[in-house]
Amino acid sequence: MISLLEPNKSMSFAEISALSKPDFTDDLQLDYLIDKIVAFRENPELRPYFYLFPEEPDTCFYRQEVFRDLQSAEIKECMEKLIAGISCAERYFQYSDSFSFSAQKWKWRLDGILVYYQTIEDLCTGFNENPPKAQALYRLHQYLYEILCDPEAQKLRAKANSLNEEFAAMSYRIIINKDRAVFTFHGDETDYCFPVRNAFMHGQADEAPVYFDGSPFSSSMELNPLEEFVLRQFQKKNRVLFRDLETFCGIKRDVISEEIPDIIREVKFYLAVSDYFSRLSEKGYPFAIPQIVAERELYLDDCYDIALAIHHAEQKKEVIFNDITKTEFETAILVTGPNQGGKTTLAKAFGQAFYLGMMGFSVPGRLAKLPFVNRIFTLFSSENVRMNVDSRLQTELKNIRSMLDDISEYSVVIMNELFTSAPTMDALAMSRALLKKLIHEKKSICFCVTHTYELAADSDDYVSLVATVVEDGTFRRTFRIIRKEASGIAYANSIVDKYKLNYSHINYRIQKNES
Repeated sequence: MISLLEPNKSMSFAEISALSKPDFTDDLQLDYLIDKIVAFRENPELRPYFYLFPEEPDTCFYRQEVFRDLQSAEIKECMEKLIAGISCAERYFQYSDSFSFSAQKWKWRLDGILVYYQTIEDLCTGFNENPPKAQALYRLHQYLYEILCDPEAQKLRAKANSLNEEFAAMSYRIIINKDRAVFTFHGDETDYCFPVRNAFMHGQADEAPVYFDGSPFSSSMELNPLEEFVLRQFQKKNRVLFRDLETFCGIKRDVISEEIPDIIREVKFYLAVSDYFSRLSEKGYPFAIPQIVAERELYLDDCYDIALAIHHAEQKKEVIFNDITKTEFETAILVTGPNQGGKTTLAKAFGQAFYLGMMGFSVPGRLAKLPFVNRIFTLFSSENVRMNVDSRLQTELKNIRSMLDDISEYSVVIMNELFTSAPTMDALAMSRALLKKLIHEKKSICFCVTHTYELAADSDDYVSLVATVVEDGTFRRTFRIIRKEASGIAYANSIVDKYKLNYSHINYRIQKNES
């Protein structure tokens, strides 16, 4: 069994279709991205493949090779032709099954057989001229070549070509005069009178004959009475040939290999992502295939939230790029700063990069290096908790408890503004306890957006990122997040400004009361 997504194929398409959507897709707004890609390719069958997250690094590398090869125009053209050719063959077989008129029915099946094998040959020829580097595409080449070289397939194809050549030689002519129509098997004899008649009838349009030439087989789905008449005349004249066609195509019903439909879906999946990212790239959003490593070091240069980029691209708005770096010896990334400064957006961008990178795709950014992970966990504070059932804090604690058993050293955990409903000191204590467990016991990769800046100052092993503001007294958000020592000043200033507790507002109220 061969797959372009798994080195050792273990799941059928039915099993893949039954996969559940990962919990993190909502928090990271990946549903929005997936919806856009599926709509772009107009193929809802692609959606389940987005939930097939790799469990092993080898699977990630296996997919990366394919995605990288598809950046080659020649390889991509080969794959597009494979999709088009197989789709054409399948369509012809469907036409054949829908016909009741036997001659037309079996001719559609014959055409489907010819297109199927020619498509496979064209791909093999294309790969011989432009050999792919990906292991998966090499295996696909070998698989299709073996189909062509199979003795039964060669006999089948030779017979199909022989029949097709005989049918290709068939043609007819109908001459319609003012009072009669004459049918002839075109090619039986040369009509030497045609140029003479045509010369004499020049200028006499009302009396000039009308000529119809063509093949007896119609390209339309339904035969009109004239087309059916023509085809029956050929059947009478070539009974043995038509009987051979029916016998041949009646036996050779299951020509397309059972592996081919799955392969075509997987190729469509890769091309849908690649083409959609190329369209975004043309609008100025960079993408890079990440280096996946076993170490804990990571960096993302000029990364951005792809869901936000899609939305802004449609409205022609700017998206701010940011950098994230972590050395092998640093244990967690903590982001602090004023509200509405881009912290949550950066958390989403971080998670999206891990998801797309592990899936084998390029990630939003100019350069990327990521440790391998096989699980992504998100803990995002929700404003929509039903307060009459559970408090928000209780809900957050339950969510944390439910996922702790599944978190491992191959997990990335993204936390966004947890414990905001608790008093500040309680929130700080719980955050410290949670980080300690995730870092020291679970050894997972942690990315934490927090309003308690003291948390970022707890350890020199933490990466401290701070959302910056314009230092002109207005504290306008720049949405630039830089590596900097955590400070509560910007956050405090934003609170002061929000509740109008700055000097100018307080002085104004004092003066107003005195007057």
